[in-house]
Amino acid sequence: MKKVNKIKLIVLLVMNFIFIAENFAQGASSINSQRRYDEVSWLITHNANNNRTDGPGGFFGCLGGGNQNVGIQKQLQDGIRSLAVDIFRVNGELRLKHGSPNTCMMDAKDFNNIIANWLENHPLDVITLHIQSGPNLGKAGLDDIFFGRRGGYKNMSRFIYNHKTFESASKPRGAGSDVYPTIQEMLNKDKQLVIFTETNYNSDLYRYEFGHTAQNPFRAGQVSELAEANKFRVERGVDHKTILTINHFAGDAPTYNGDINKSKEANKGVWVKAVNAWYQFGHRPSIVVDYYNLSNGNKALAQINDLNRINEVRGQFIDVKDPRNHVRDVKAYLAEFKNGSWVKVKNVEYQGIRAEWHLFYSFPARANDNRAIFFEHANYTFSPKFIKVGDYKGNNSKTFVVNVNVTKKNSSKRSEEKTIAVGDDENVSINNLTLEGKITFNNKTNNKGVLEARLYDLSGRLIETMPSKIIEGTSKIEWKTTKNLKGIYVIKGLLRGESFVKKVLFY
Repeated sequence: MKKVNKIKLIVLLVMNFIFIAENFAQGASSINSQRRYDEVSWLITHNANNNRTDGPGGFFGCLGGGNQNVGIQKQLQDGIRSLAVDIFRVNGELRLKHGSPNTCMMDAKDFNNIIANWLENHPLDVITLHIQSGPNLGKAGLDDIFFGRRGGYKNMSRFIYNHKTFESASKPRGAGSDVYPTIQEMLNKDKQLVIFTETNYNSDLYRYEFGHTAQNPFRAGQVSELAEANKFRVERGVDHKTILTINHFAGDAPTYNGDINKSKEANKGVWVKAVNAWYQFGHRPSIVVDYYNLSNGNKALAQINDLNRINEVRGQFIDVKDPRNHVRDVKAYLAEFKNGSWVKVKNVEYQGIRAEWHLFYSFPARANDNRAIFFEHANYTFSPKFIKVGDYKGNNSKTFVVNVNVTKKNSSKRSEEKTIAVGDDENVSINNLTLEGKITFNNKTNNKGVLEARLYDLSGRLIETMPSKIIEGTSKIEWKTTKNLKGIYVIKGLLRGESFVKKVLFY
């Protein structure tokens, strides 16, 4: 064994021994390295580079306000391990900046040196970058930065995690794109840098963000909007992916730049937002914030550390007759054991809208929770059909895997797809034939409720999500898809908490 590897092994053993009692947070001093990469909640700094430390830009720099009030070096020192950055070409040079104008810019060489030096000097850290690329950057620009192809840049390519080629006990050869290694397995192979890009470069080193993660809407003008139901929907990405990014920041319209006072107020609710999102999406969330170290209460990183103390129960819905089938739209409810039987307490829902879990599921389990999670689906039965939350106490920061076998119900007993009514309400219907992409919901009752719908193709791929509507009184609600569609598609949705499925023909 080379001398440098022996030294690193000693450092790993010593550091693991020192911090064995504190396995909660996302930093090396406290992370539970036996958890998979996607079993850790990360605090992500939104526009991490948009600050006056890394790119002061003079007196008039950072026009429109920043998103962080300290530089990237300080963010790392404070324990941040996941950074969202924007990288552009400006007059042939590589720069980190947030949109236009070209103020408050950070030299990409400085960024390269900060990240490379940190990785070299902190062998127990894993850093994640979420990169929004400028239109002229290209893969070549990223290679310049991460392969050290320009003067003064350091080559950090050996640290970059390649999901396709990585193999370990937790991620064996041939494992799918949703199977991740443990943090310790990544550290053992020096794969300490995970890179997601919002541009698809068809690269195994720069993973396409919206092909491998799920993300909720990011735009909010007021803190109150962050608690609205539409912030608990997948807006970009793939809804069943286990890497879940929850945006939790409010900015000033029309540009939605960072606002310190709004960030202080938003940041005090990181833990509550995370737990609600965890149930609603069925995945452990990471949270994106502005001004991470400011809050009108408990600071954001401390709340994320507390979130990582929570045990996780997770698994996959597996069709026993066709394991390739993606079992979708599974609902759940919580029940308590009373008088010798399980009694339903409440649906897993947010603001009256029931959660739907797809292919995978995850929920938080804490000590002294005597409830059980029951699974529901119109077309499937489940084994086990429920999971007792209290069975998964253990020590803090543990993950328990319980895969759920799924069997199609007897076809003679299967609920028939409704062709006229929406849900169980005969007074609300959808037109079968649609012209020019318009779908009309006809309401004939005074009962008030929330209507929401998603449009899928016949393979189950999400095409578009309709904004949620309040439906009441005799009325027609029209929704026009933004896509140019022809042929048969499927609408799945909820009306007053009841699900419905309907086919429509676009012509």
